[in-house]
Amino acid sequence: MQEVTTSRRTKHSGQKVEAFQVALQNPTAVIRELNNRSLYHFLQHFWPIVSAHPFSHNWHIEYLCSELEQIAYSVANKKPKKYDLIINVPPGSTKTITCSIMFPAWCWTKWFGMRFITASYSSALSMESAEYCRDLIRSPLFQELYPELNIKEDKDTKSNFKIVKTFPSTPGHARKAIAGGSRYSTSVGGTLTGFHGDILIVDDPLNPQQAVSDTQLETANRWCEQTLSTRKTDKAVSTIIYIMQRLHQDDPSGHILAKQKENIKHICLPGEIRHFEEKLCPSELRQYYVDGLLDPKRLPWGVLMDLQADLGQYGYAGQIGQDPTPP
Repeated sequence: MQEVTTSRRTKHSGQKVEAFQVALQNPTAVIRELNNRSLYHFLQHFWPIVSAHPFSHNWHIEYLCSELEQIAYSVANKKPKKYDLIINVPPGSTKTITCSIMFPAWCWTKWFGMRFITASYSSALSMESAEYCRDLIRSPLFQELYPELNIKEDKDTKSNFKIVKTFPSTPGHARKAIAGGSRYSTSVGGTLTGFHGDILIVDDPLNPQQAVSDTQLETANRWCEQTLSTRKTDKAVSTIIYIMQRLHQDDPSGHILAKQKENIKHICLPGEIRHFEEKLCPSELRQYYVDGLLDPKRLPWGVLMDLQADLGQYGYAGQIGQDPTPP
């Protein structure tokens, strides 16, 4: 029996050595596999393409990547949708790079036919995220890992571009290119006629100036409720992701949550929990806060105190505490 066990261990050890040698010979394949398994790893690998600043780790980014992965797998596998997702986080928390730039690109490396609709409070901001995403796909670093993916030449604008995947040629046949998924970007309140998405991302539907206008609030809420919700490719599968700072009790997050719909998942991450712990959702995430802070590097207490002085009590409570309750 001991000889059999020793033989198994030797065989297993040999397989590990062989796998390690293969990895050394083809490091690109290893990086690609790591990216394939993890949106968070993908984000770190391609971070220099979209930011001039070094990447700064914080637990909330990895946590949000995991939540986005779950939605992507569910949609890709055509599983009945469990929920639409609302994420409330302070400004400057890397939400746009994570959700609006990296996430669609990562999905296309796995499911090149996935379709996205993205929106923000202004068309300029929405187009900027789309342009970063498009530039990422065209970058030499991305093409080195995913040479089979590119932007379709005759469908290539910031507001509306398509993915094309090229398959290896077979003897006697030309390389085969198949049009895949797409990204259509617009502003909240903009037109969506004729467009549908598997995943729909709303990144900041309002800015602070718009949030003080009853008309702008009503427009944003009505657009999310009556226009965006009808643009799902498959009503039973397609998922909407709202990610925003809280700006008003009746902003789109508050408006949707007030309905107490069962098919809404709410993630709320205040910038600090000394004063806003009751807003933290889910509450078990408290264990990751350091000195009461969501992100001690990006939003340390000194920065938060300056923001409180600039934003005032109400603005600070909404944008940092995710609690837009009038004083």
